[in-house]
Amino acid sequence: MFFSTDPNQQGTFRFKLLGFPISIHWSFVILPILLGSQSGVDAIDQTRSVLICIIVFFISILGHELGHALAYRSFGGSAQIMIHGMGGMAVSHGSFNRKQKIIITSAGPLFGLAMGTICILLAILLDLNSISKYLTQFLKLMIYLNFLWSFFNLLPIIPLDGGQLLGHIMHEGKPALRGKIGGFTAIVFGLLLFKLNYIFGAIILGYLAYQNFRAADRARRGYW
Repeated sequence: MFFSTDPNQQGTFRFKLLGFPISIHWSFVILPILLGSQSGVDAIDQTRSVLICIIVFFISILGHELGHALAYRSFGGSAQIMIHGMGGMAVSHGSFNRKQKIIITSAGPLFGLAMGTICILLAILLDLNSISKYLTQFLKLMIYLNFLWSFFNLLPIIPLDGGQLLGHIMHEGKPALRGKIGGFTAIVFGLLLFKLNYIFGAIILGYLAYQNFRAADRARRGYW
């Protein structure tokens, strides 16, 4: 699969960080390249913008998943992180109680918010008017992406962290209701993004709405 989470698939770069196995599939760079190529006054400036975008996406996604992985480790789990074209995920073997699952799931967005806050403080301390254009671009994108992604990820939509949190809070019960909540939430925010002309985000939320309503229908028929 193009966005497979198999860490051994072709085109995957693997290394370890803080003791966690990390695998990065080449498809990870597609979205930051598309977004970064839309800025820049010339080819050199555009290339630098693409590189900044790739670095920011990598740091932000890795930081988010490290939040989950460190929480897994604190409860005795052994996590690995996979980054691919649709973002990333941290997985771990082991059994965790409801409270631990809530903490593990919340840790990713909280790490993202922490990274965004640190970048705000750096921007204040460094004074954006007195530093290089590219460092300014890096800090602004880090702030924007980490806050946006963290809040988006907390929406109660499956398979986002918010959807998983809703499941933990509801003791994994009423899966059909959770699917409907996710579907309607995705529609509302998808329409909002469409109105704001964020077409790509609206398409993603439309797809998530479809998946959530499908999950609700399967749950209603006993196939969650």
